[in-house]
This record gives sequence, C-alpha cells and structure tokens, in this order.
Amino acid sequence: MAEAEIDKAMIVNWALVELGLAPNFSIDTETKLGGLVDIFWPRAIARTFGLHDWTFCRQTFVLTRQDAAPINGWTYGYDLPGGILGPPLKLTTDALCERPLRDFALEGKSAFANEPVVYARCKLALDPVAWPPQFADGFAMLLASYLAIPLTQDAELKADKEAAAIGTPSTGGSGGLFGRLIAQDRAGSPVGSPASTDVLQGGRASSEPWHGRW
Repeated sequence: MAEAEIDKAMIVNWALVELGLAPNFSIDTETKLGGLVDIFWPRAIARTFGLHDWTFCRQTFVLTRQDAAPINGWTYGYDLPGGILGPPLKLTTDALCERPLRDFALEGKSAFANEPVVYARCKLALDPVAWPPQFADGFAMLLASYLAIPLTQDAELKADKEAAAIGTPSTGGSGGLFGRLIAQDRAGSPVGSPASTDVLQGGRASSEPWHGRW
C-alpha cells in the first residue's frame, strides 16, 4: 500500500497531535483553526527556511538580462527569479557556481553587474510535498509551538515544542530536530564546493550567505 503524500494538511495535523489535539484540520474547510494556520504557517516557513541554506530547495538559474540599460551606472540589469526565498545565495559568472561575481548590486527584484552573463543560486519556496520527510517533521514541531498558545493557552507546552524543534534560546536556533538536520545537510555538501561565498573576504568560502554590494 502506497504511503500517503505529506502535504500541508498532514503537517498541520501532525502539529495538532503534538499538542494533544485531534488531527481534524482540512484545507477545504473554513474554521477558526484554519485562520490560525493561515497566520502561523508563513511565520514557520520564514523561520525554518531561514535557519539554513537547505540543499533540497536550492536551484541555479541563468538570470534574464533586462532590455533597458540601467540608470544606476551598471552595464547590465537582470531579473531575479520568481518564487525565491530571500536574496540569492550566490551570484557567479559560471553555471557551476564556482567563479563568484565580486561586484554587483541587488535592488528590489533586480540584480546589476558589469558581466554579460550572470548565474544565481537561489533558495526556492517549495510546496510541502517536495520537502524531505525529516524537514516536514521538524516543521510540524515548530508549527505546534506557534499554535500552542492560541489553541491550549499553555506557555510551557509552547516552550517545550519550540525547544524540540530548534533548541533552547541558548542554542541560538541551532539545536533540536533542526540542529541535527542542519548538521546532516552540511555534512552531505561536497568538500570545497561552498553554497555561498563571502565577497568581503576576497571570494573565500563562508558558511554565511553573501549579498554583494548594497
């Protein structure tokens, strides 16, 4: 028998079970619970995807060059891809993302540079069905922490679920289920092929995102 697809409704119901509540959430039904999910789901998305540059949601694009000449002094303007989370992780002059673009600017949904071809490695907002099961599990735990107060009025339960998901405040969001997932994701990255490059350090590898010249 095929396993059920892990979608948004299933993840919300996992969160409800973590709170000791009945897993009765449905996408198609307008309820008070649905309104709370609409409020807290985007917050959980922002927090979990912002914890780390997850490999499962990275994609490299060749940027589309704009027809009009930039008015800000750069030679070329480019459209950033739609559906990305945050600024590009890396801008390069090659499709393998090994030659970092050292001089560029980001303004709104555009990038500017003096190179005729620019590639961008970006983090995409994927549908939950594309998430790894372990990520979905951790996400449900964090979502449970957001839902704990409005659904149970239990501050201790909220703190417990948050700690289980991302660790205690002393870990700075690098503990719990997500702390282990981050460590596994980093361990699986090829040695010498950083996801991002620090232009302030002359293009040397860094574990932090870099965003060029603002």
